[in-house]
Amino acid sequence: MINKESEEYIQFEKLWEGITPKGVNVSKKNSFRSRMKNSCNQEGLEFSKINSFLVYSGKSKTLDSDTIMKGDVKITSPPRRHLRKF
Repeated sequence: MINKESEEYIQFEKLWEGITPKGVNVSKKNSFRSRMKNSCNQEGLEFSKINSFLVYSGKSKTLDSDTIMKGDVKITSPPRRHLRKF
């Protein structure tokens, strides 16, 4: 599903953790996560790291059969914790 070696995922991971050339910046990490949470809410997705990456990469527009439509809102739950691959 998600290619963890891709440039896009590596960039997302750095932003998610707040990694900068000088070290970890907690303010940038919190700011990015807040933006991702707002974007997930606008898309109608549950806030999680997986859904945040889908929104960040633009793949949330083409979601598969796991997505449930309630009116105009798309709802996707992340896989169970023991099934995640990160």
